[in-house]
Amino acid sequence: MNTNHDSLSFGRYLQTIRLEKKISLEKVSAQTRIGLNNLMLIEQEDIEGLPAEVFVKGFLRSFAGAIGADGDEAVRRFESRLNVVQKIAVAEDAIGKSTSRLWWKLLMSLILFAGIVVLSIFGIAVFHHQPDTGDHPQQKVPAGIAPAADSQKKPTAEAGVEPESSVSAKFLLKIAVLEDTWLKVIIDEKDSSEHTLTTGDKLELEATSGFNLLIGNSGGVKITLNDKPVSLPGKSGEVVTINLP
Repeated sequence: MNTNHDSLSFGRYLQTIRLEKKISLEKVSAQTRIGLNNLMLIEQEDIEGLPAEVFVKGFLRSFAGAIGADGDEAVRRFESRLNVVQKIAVAEDAIGKSTSRLWWKLLMSLILFAGIVVLSIFGIAVFHHQPDTGDHPQQKVPAGIAPAADSQKKPTAEAGVEPESSVSAKFLLKIAVLEDTWLKVIIDEKDSSEHTLTTGDKLELEATSGFNLLIGNSGGVKITLNDKPVSLPGKSGEVVTINLP
């Protein structure tokens, strides 16, 4: 699967033409007076390492002119790539905020669950230590019954552990691509990956606690979670962020 569209590859576009014409970077640097380091950053498409956007556009046009490439095409590719990078940065900020809220909800759920377990154990202990107020004070409970009472507590304790099995359940995410789009996925609040997808692509991912999705084209994908359809907000061409489940 391609991880980059050709239309976003401004550096490889210039590098391919330069290599085909057997022109060295040193020669381009001497002709354009652009530092060799900046030329290398352009071919590597290192947007973070390059200077301000206005300077990069000038570099691209000079670079293209020195090797006989189309300067407007190089700038167009750079702008498309920069637009995607900026959208991802904005969406990552939104995901960070939603992740903080998710952790807070999870913490409150665990506290509530622990409180229920403690209250249940306390209630059982009080019930079994109540004094006998019946009409037959001389009647004693046979010693053999005590183990049976202990055995009755066991299922209650095991019932309190039961939610752990649900925590370890697997979530299977299936993505079918209807239109070209890009996608960023964070799995279990830890592993992060980016994908540039084309029509017809399919992607399957597994998680234990869930997914954070940043979708570049809401109308361009069909998503199911554990084989159940997921309804997406937005429409074709819109960027959306969702948390699953």
